Amino acid sequence: MILCLLFAVQTIQAQSSSRDMEMKVEELQLNRSPVKTQNDLYSYYLIPYKLINNKFGYINATTGDTAIAFLYDSAGYFNEGLSPVLLNGKWGYINTYGKQIIPFRYDSTGEFSGGLCFVSNDTLMGIINKTGKEVIPIQFTELYYVDDNLVRVMKNNKYGLYNTAGVQLSPPRFDDMTNFYEERAWVKIGDKWGFINKEGVLLISPKYELADRFTEEMAWVKTDYGLYGYVNKLGEEVIYPMYEDAQSYSEGLAAVRTLMEGGISSYIYIDKKGDMIISNVGEGISWANPFQGGYAVVNKGRDKTGLIDKKGIEVIPCQYEEIGELSDSMIAVKENGKWGYYKIYYSNALNSTSSSMPISCRFDEAASFTDGVAIVSSGDAYYINKKGEYIKPARETTNGEEEDQQFRKEQFTIDYINTRGERIIMGRPGILSSLFFNGMTPVAMNKKWGFMNKQGVLAIPFRYDSVGSFSEGLATVRLNGKWGFIYQDADTLTSCRFDYAYNFHKGLAIVKINDKYGYLDKTGRMAIPCRYDMAYTFKDSLALVRMGDQFGFINKSGEMVIPCQYDDAYDFNEGLAPVQKDGMWGYINKHRQIIIPFYYEEAAAFSEGLAAVMKDGKYGYTDIRGNTIVPFRYAAAYSFNQGRAIVMDEEEGMLMIDSKGNELFAAQFRSGFYEDLALVVNEKSKLGFINRQGQTIIPYQYDDAMIFREGLAAVAINNKWGFINKQGIVVIPLQFDAALLFNEGLGIIANFNK
Repeated sequence: MILCLLFAVQTIQAQSSSRDMEMKVEELQLNRSPVKTQNDLYSYYLIPYKLINNKFGYINATTGDTAIAFLYDSAGYFNEGLSPVLLNGKWGYINTYGKQIIPFRYDSTGEFSGGLCFVSNDTLMGIINKTGKEVIPIQFTELYYVDDNLVRVMKNNKYGLYNTAGVQLSPPRFDDMTNFYEERAWVKIGDKWGFINKEGVLLISPKYELADRFTEEMAWVKTDYGLYGYVNKLGEEVIYPMYEDAQSYSEGLAAVRTLMEGGISSYIYIDKKGDMIISNVGEGISWANPFQGGYAVVNKGRDKTGLIDKKGIEVIPCQYEEIGELSDSMIAVKENGKWGYYKIYYSNALNSTSSSMPISCRFDEAASFTDGVAIVSSGDAYYINKKGEYIKPARETTNGEEEDQQFRKEQFTIDYINTRGERIIMGRPGILSSLFFNGMTPVAMNKKWGFMNKQGVLAIPFRYDSVGSFSEGLATVRLNGKWGFIYQDADTLTSCRFDYAYNFHKGLAIVKINDKYGYLDKTGRMAIPCRYDMAYTFKDSLALVRMGDQFGFINKSGEMVIPCQYDDAYDFNEGLAPVQKDGMWGYINKHRQIIIPFYYEEAAAFSEGLAAVMKDGKYGYTDIRGNTIVPFRYAAAYSFNQGRAIVMDEEEGMLMIDSKGNELFAAQFRSGFYEDLALVVNEKSKLGFINRQGQTIIPYQYDDAMIFREGLAAVAINNKWGFINKQGIVVIPLQFDAALLFNEGLGIIANFNK
């Protein structure tokens, strides 16, 4: 289980930037031995990459293995166990072990969410589920979620409503439709508005000229006479239309404009019964904003802006050109082109508000206060405290300067630390490097690659166009478009003559010549000629190979032990291999005998005597005799390890079960168990670690984290990374811009060059 160089570099980039990464690989191909096993649980760690031949595949970032072969013209990220991939101009979906789940038949696709995904052909759109079934048919020119489980559709320029179960709630007959707010959506027929509920039932027939969304169970409406009133969610006019203007309710009050005594048109505030709570302040309110936090900004005419409380008292007099937002008990005001600040005080005992002006209007620009400080400018920008005192400079930047700063930020220096946090090898800007394997790590400078040892010495010079990590004393290297193998002393096993080459695994390396794959041994001899369309790592003494579109198995002598006769297959494990025929899966032994007939829609490898299998769209577990041990009731199921397995229940989420199917506990897993701890996330998106009994060992407190390796895990808070031990103790402080796993006693950290 290693981490490849590209993952290291791009993880560092990801840890430092919220921008989407373009996953292109132009200088390094990934050379870990390809394996064909189930990786469902670890889709969080499956990363799409693009090779120099412009083909996409996936690596398992926790192991560095090629998890899914580089076959596709484009590839997305996994979500809910499926990822979109492009082949010959059409998109389809594969699962986390590379099996095609949904055929290549769409012009465009999205990511699955809640078991559903948008797809389109030509100009028409629809929604499919994870089996590829059209839940909402591909016949609409527009689809849009208007609520969590409701989709607005358009056909022939008319809007209708479906739910995510595929039920048409309202046919396309409306000229417009809003999102749902408080379980109601406004719909338009002709030039009139009414509203519907979530069942598509028309509660108010379209009769209003204008209408607002529901807030606090009320919405204003405008009649043909140009007057405003309010309706409730039953469609009842609870406040008769009699106002010149109206605003949404906020904190129990709404601003409306009406004609006051003396012929003054002024805003007032009313409650939900229509009773006037705040009348015209002084000569009348020319504009009123909704209440926020007990206060509202109002205007008494041009350049007469102030702040009132719910009693109508002017907390800040209406004499300012502009007023900012109340934050940290401070609010900015502008007078005669300059900004200053008021401080707002509220007395619980007196149930009243007062204010003072500790900072006079003297700044050209002023931002809101946060944590006791605010940025202001008068020529130069700087921070001030709540007394208006200078704290420190705050340099402003142009867009071009921001881009230049971002570019410089992404130039990082990689260092190596030991488990005490001591820097063992100091990196240099512009040099890329990875984790150590077999005492060596790939390094790159000026687009050329070499290898560095643990003393920080360049053991093999920068001479190659691309390299892989050392494995079993040998590493793959590329020169002039061809691949070969070198020893750790830089001596050559084979010249660079292969179209592609994977690392050695148990004495054999998979190589490619003229689009065919074979196996090379450590003497540099072709142990098995290049004659397969795809070849995988030996496991359980046999290797899975593909000829054409059929799979079979060979032994280490290259003999075809099981002919290529299956539509799909996975490696042998515990003496059995899952194989597919005519769309259904079963299990065979090494003597070609069918041990479990082709019963299943999906099948995984056996682990601890049980295998996850699917029937009628649900997963359960079978034993080696084909007996159902755990019933078919889960949306996903993963391999057993130490007597336990993770399953996904559509209602309860991820669960841990034992080998009898007993549900032990629920958790939102972000990884499997590494060194007996699993990375989990809570509803606040904070990460922590649990043990196999479901006990929280390390609390949910981190913004990001990686798995445990050699007793340590990288964790981050506020974009700073460090390392904790398995007791949750911070052993290396959170001080780095990025951090990766430990391997062979050394870990990678990075800081960006400011």
